[in-house]
Amino acid sequence: MIWRSFESEWVKLRRRRLWYGSYIAITGVVLLTTIVTIAGALHHADDRGDLTLAQLAHATGLSQGLMQSGVLLGAVSFSIAAFQFGGEFSHGTLRNLLVRQPRRSVLMTGKCLAVLTFLVGAVLVATMVGLCAAFAMAHLRSVPTGAWTSGVGMGDLGIVLGDLAISTCGFAIIGMIAGVLLRSSVIAIAAGLAVLLPVETIITDAVPGAARWLPAQLLEAIAQGGSTGASFRAALITMSAYLAGAVVIAMFVFVRRDVTA
Repeated sequence: MIWRSFESEWVKLRRRRLWYGSYIAITGVVLLTTIVTIAGALHHADDRGDLTLAQLAHATGLSQGLMQSGVLLGAVSFSIAAFQFGGEFSHGTLRNLLVRQPRRSVLMTGKCLAVLTFLVGAVLVATMVGLCAAFAMAHLRSVPTGAWTSGVGMGDLGIVLGDLAISTCGFAIIGMIAGVLLRSSVIAIAAGLAVLLPVETIITDAVPGAARWLPAQLLEAIAQGGSTGASFRAALITMSAYLAGAVVIAMFVFVRRDVTA
């Protein structure tokens, strides 16, 4: 039954406007961050510790652009997920879905898995485009890329891609929860992005150590393999606990709340 709900959601996800729009947006984010990261690399190190061309030539240089795209990818993924779930309430289509699948937990699980696979696929496509852009930019800036294709470079790329996929899924799950609780895609996207981006940034700047506990900051740390605010392990454990509790609450509300439209 979960598989049928999964397939049902993929019927919607395969719509051309949604498919192309989402994949182009996510690919554009990775492409932009890759180009800007390599184009902005310095010839010599400075006091701020900015990325240099010498650092780009290392085995980890290929994944630098991907690492910097975590927050923007998260914002796009959050919006897509919130739209998919909140839109069911806004457009009045949820009642029809529940007629075909009255087990709400099954319906929500299938929809969630479909959206996550959709977004992970988009990240994979965006990564391939971003890698092509990275090699092109490296050629323009005369950065040697021999280390990028070594075993160490490919291994590091796989780790970064995995971290980015986890972060993207985390943002998407938050978007789904916002859509279910607020029952409106517009309100969920507006409120969610406002809290996750500017509000969290202000709190992080104003309160020392706050990045260790804020969801968007934790997901950014996961995408980058750890940050000064939180290690990868600490961010992953804390975020997993947050998401587990939030999913339970959202599932309870979704199962118990009446559908009137």
